[in-house]
Amino acid sequence: MRNLSTKQRVIGGAVTLLVLGVVGLVYAAWTANGTGSGYAKAGTAQALSTVDVSASTTASLYPGTDGNVLIRIKNPNPYPVTVTSVNGNGTISADATHATAGCTNANTGVTYTNQATNIVVPANNGETETTLNNAAHMSNASDNGCQGATFTIPVTLSGASSAP
Repeated sequence: MRNLSTKQRVIGGAVTLLVLGVVGLVYAAWTANGTGSGYAKAGTAQALSTVDVSASTTASLYPGTDGNVLIRIKNPNPYPVTVTSVNGNGTISADATHATAGCTNANTGVTYTNQATNIVVPANNGETETTLNNAAHMSNASDNGCQGATFTIPVTLSGASSAP
């Protein structure tokens, strides 16, 4: 067997170190780990509203009876909402023409019964119209001037997101 010269041993050692260095760099280039944070921000829910449908309301109220309440709900949120209750929230009033004919807030004789519902309103300014059957009542004390009046019934809508 032949003995290697010092020069050959130095070159061999340098080549070995160079190969190990390249392998180490390749390994470092292919594996990487780390930590950090990602971020998401929740939007703020916007209030639902109702849309005036008085022109398409059908007469169903008479003294001593229950009648239907027509409601159209608008949803400005970017997700669908399921309305679970529609509750009365204020004084029921007659339209301006009938109010001047004696059907004032004090003597409309109209009351509203709170409603548990399951009304889905689509996202992005979607609207849903529904009839709340027998939700209004007109007493026998209703003023004669209330004949033919359209009544505005203030309500509070409650619900939650119904997004999948």
